[in-house]
Amino acid sequence: MDLAECLEQVLGLKSQPLPGPHAAVSSAAGPGYRILHLSSSAGFWEDRSQVNEVWDRFDRECLVLAEALSQVWGPVERVELSPVLERSLQGERVPALAGVLSNFVPSLSAWRFEDRSVCVGVGQWDRELPVVLVAATGDL
Repeated sequence: MDLAECLEQVLGLKSQPLPGPHAAVSSAAGPGYRILHLSSSAGFWEDRSQVNEVWDRFDRECLVLAEALSQVWGPVERVELSPVLERSLQGERVPALAGVLSNFVPSLSAWRFEDRSVCVGVGQWDRELPVVLVAATGDL
């Protein structure tokens, strides 16, 4: 991870326009939110022996990034996403960004602004897939 490059990308999320309700969106964006994959590990299709080490490295990188962002935006808020996933699975309506992230990111470091939140976290869609460092913006 190049901290300066990641920091620049995340800082840009505060002012980038969010996709509207009828915008053509990619898998990393939806109406009212945007998700960036800042860094990704290799997959774990055949060998899971390194997964804990990889998670630890990505968690440290995320912490460094969150500390740098806190220097600009102030104190970070820790957001646990397992309650969001549980509510979503029970059919309760949850904000779109929180719903997507709760499928693969257990917790986030977030900053709330007037029109959106910006957050960073580490996740993995499935045990064989890469670990990813993500940044996102939208309504949490």
